[in-house]
Amino acid sequence: MRIGFSLLDLAMGGAQTFLVQLAKEMSLRGHDVSYCLHSHRIDPSHVAPSLLAELDAVAVSVSQPKKLLKNEVIQLDGYHNLRRKIPYLTHLNRCVETYHSVYSIRRSGPIYARYRVSISKAVQVALHHPSQVIYPGIVLPEMDHFALGKEFDVAILGRIHPVKGHLLFLQVCERLYQQRGQLRALMIGGHPKSGPYQENVDAQVQRLRRMGIQIHTTGDIPADEVFTWLERSRLLLVTSESEGLGRMAMEALACYVPVISNPVGGLREIVI
Repeated sequence: MRIGFSLLDLAMGGAQTFLVQLAKEMSLRGHDVSYCLHSHRIDPSHVAPSLLAELDAVAVSVSQPKKLLKNEVIQLDGYHNLRRKIPYLTHLNRCVETYHSVYSIRRSGPIYARYRVSISKAVQVALHHPSQVIYPGIVLPEMDHFALGKEFDVAILGRIHPVKGHLLFLQVCERLYQQRGQLRALMIGGHPKSGPYQENVDAQVQRLRRMGIQIHTTGDIPADEVFTWLERSRLLLVTSESEGLGRMAMEALACYVPVISNPVGGLREIVI
């Protein structure tokens, strides 16, 4: 079967990581996979080189959406607004649209693909259209053991974006340091494109470091290195204001790292 992926961006996020893993799995099963990456031409900062390399290893890149129409199935990443759907309007009966968040639902209307997938019950309820809930899995790398010694007291995982709540995470770090007298914190993930929020986060990190808090920042890392960092942490703190599912919580729990999270979105289906 020929399967095409229409992707608006390939930033290092849960939705993009899942779609790359899906393309890899389809290729392993013998399907011919191709993709069209819109942001590659519009804003290269929205493309994580490591994810792109993984995708290029299993799929053929096409330059225009119309070239995906030769495929029997077309996977839309859930962030296609009406303008982005124009090439597929007469082919929506062959399209599968996967919704990863409330934001993707708002962006993708008012015309939807025939086949709709929600990654959590929370997203399914927010969609207000029939959809199938399919929880995305995670692929653990081969590891001989999990780290016994924990280098970091608390960690956060995710791109530095207002919805992920990094400023709240840093406030918690400051309070813990005031109570304990010491703290080692880990921030996994970066920001491919800087802005006022990212600059504020960077300034707060520097301020807390001057106070004596040890904060290590990894910047953008390949998806398969996430587990190596997670297993070195005692706790993952998820301070997100909204999550379609909360892939970072699944990844932490797979490493036997406890999770404390805000009770939002799909996180309520993972963290009890």
